[in-house]
Amino acid sequence: MKRYAALLRAVNVGGRKVAMAELRRVAEAAGFERPQTLLASGNLIFGTDLPKAAAEKRLEAEIEGAFKLFSDVLVRDLADLEAVAAANPFPAEAKTEPNRLMAMFLSGEPQAGLETLESACVAGESVRPGPGCLYIFFPAGAGTSKLANAVIERRLKVRGTMRNWNTVGNLLAALEGTPS
Repeated sequence: MKRYAALLRAVNVGGRKVAMAELRRVAEAAGFERPQTLLASGNLIFGTDLPKAAAEKRLEAEIEGAFKLFSDVLVRDLADLEAVAAANPFPAEAKTEPNRLMAMFLSGEPQAGLETLESACVAGESVRPGPGCLYIFFPAGAGTSKLANAVIERRLKVRGTMRNWNTVGNLLAALEGTPS
């Protein structure tokens, strides 16, 4: 049995409520082992013998059935998160401003180049590619940036969900601390 982190896209924002206790219950009822949640932003740690893609599909279907909303689910294992941490092109920012550094985990390969995002980077944002993700540094914070998740998805033609660097570290620690 392998342990994974599932990252739910766009939950507990804009009226799209998913209670974490209920998410754990739904995951356990669907056959996932020892489900744990991290924060209230849609992070689920669990064990399964399913491959990542099958775990994503099953969780998406179970969430839609239980909560009556569709959420993309992106599943990553320990090696995936270690690769994201190791390839971080913003190490200084990760130490000094981890809440302004985001990893946007992607559902696939971008279908357009990062230059398509330049016009939305009006507050000094920096975007770099990574393993299955984008690294985005928001010097003025993500909340007021024009470089929103929807803009990135529309221009790159790929779905994704962002986690700040603190959360990336917490997800990595959660997977490191559980037997694979």
